[in-house]
Amino acid sequence: MARVALWAVAAVAVLELAPRVPGVGSIEVRVLLGFALGLVPVLLMSWTLVKGVLSPAALGALIVVGIVSAVLLSRLGWFAAAVPFKVVLAASIGVLLGRQVAEAWWLVVVAGVALVADVWSVFAGPTKVVVEKAPVVLDYLLIHFPVLGVAGSGMGLGMSDVIFLSLFAAGSAGAGLRPVAGFLAMAASFLVTVTVALVWKPALPALPFLAVAFLAVNSGRFVGLARSARDRRRGSG
Repeated sequence: MARVALWAVAAVAVLELAPRVPGVGSIEVRVLLGFALGLVPVLLMSWTLVKGVLSPAALGALIVVGIVSAVLLSRLGWFAAAVPFKVVLAASIGVLLGRQVAEAWWLVVVAGVALVADVWSVFAGPTKVVVEKAPVVLDYLLIHFPVLGVAGSGMGLGMSDVIFLSLFAAGSAGAGLRPVAGFLAMAASFLVTVTVALVWKPALPALPFLAVAFLAVNSGRFVGLARSARDRRRGSG
């Protein structure tokens, strides 16, 4: 927990200081740089929880503390202070879910469902409705990132994205996949999502990029596990 606290303090420091750092380049470059800087402690907090040995009860306690603190701080408008609690909340949920995975194919199913569901939600479903009719709700659901050298929030990352990031990483460890490579690929997918969004302009869902990155980096393992399962069935037959 000491490391999580350290990265939490780092996250708040980055979010508070980044707007005061002289920016370079276009506004798009500043947005991307601010997002990248803020993403580092978020990823470190998530990975620390993924690789930790906290019990389900401890993770449950973190979820309760995260919910209460994130809601209260967001309601007060202290969005930078709320970020660590949102990350801890989301990552703890993801780790708890990921630890239930025993077979790799479950992660394939989850990735496919998440990809389709997030695209639908952003472009035609609940997320679209919230953005258009109740944008204030996003203050509670998004992890806000700074813009380098500019006051105010830049790009946002959904708490659901951190949940799936942690779920896939934690699930990979117990399913014979590649947790480290998968985590790095999914982290890179966030930067790809923001870059494409800045070029294309409309907001984009991050889960499709994350799911594709996870599936791609583990594709060889999926094939190997499928062949092993087929060989076992033939042997038993």
